[in-house]
Amino acid sequence: MNDHRTNGFQAVIFDLDGTLLDTLADIGDSVNRMLAEYGFPGHTMDDYRRFIGNGIRMLVTRALPIEGRSEEMLSTCVHRAREIYWENWNRKTRPYEGVTDLLDHLNARGLPLAVLSNKPHDFTVRYVNAYFDRWDFKVVMGQNEHFPVKPDPASALDIARQMGLAPEAFLFVGDSAVDMKTALAAGMHAVGAAWGFRGPQELRENGCRTLVDHPLEILPLLEAQ
Repeated sequence: MNDHRTNGFQAVIFDLDGTLLDTLADIGDSVNRMLAEYGFPGHTMDDYRRFIGNGIRMLVTRALPIEGRSEEMLSTCVHRAREIYWENWNRKTRPYEGVTDLLDHLNARGLPLAVLSNKPHDFTVRYVNAYFDRWDFKVVMGQNEHFPVKPDPASALDIARQMGLAPEAFLFVGDSAVDMKTALAAGMHAVGAAWGFRGPQELRENGCRTLVDHPLEILPLLEAQ
């Protein structure tokens, strides 16, 4: 664990894809199926590691070839990818090793928890309800019409407001530059999940304050609680 500050934290916000859940294969398979239906080439799972993180519209934009990115085609493909993913959302998805143990510890300490994702809100709620219903999340928020997507900090700051805590009281745990930038913009402590989609270098280069290789390495940050 590479740590630049330790104590005083009272709550945790988690990203979802690549942080709590390994959703890569279900997302990639669904988008590849959509691309095949419209005659476009598919991509490897490593490609999707780079495509994921800025919401479904950007995901599909990155997956489409340049000639397929007209506004009409993009809207059609986003709609179809969403349909396919809704039907195939949990075929291969699993929590990362150590995540459920971490949540056990955090709930036992009574720390308020939240999920903040750029995945559409209905998908985000569906995943949390299906995989993490044993644990108490005070706020679960996906992409919605009320806030711009991360890295804009508005949604993270709204979670802080709902919990009645100052932004500096939060750990913000994520696996991408988007998450690190969100944490910094919100005034929260950016914790990089090295096990996720993007890897340590991207996290370090985008403001990660504490880099962890395993979910349970987050616990020492809360020892003063």
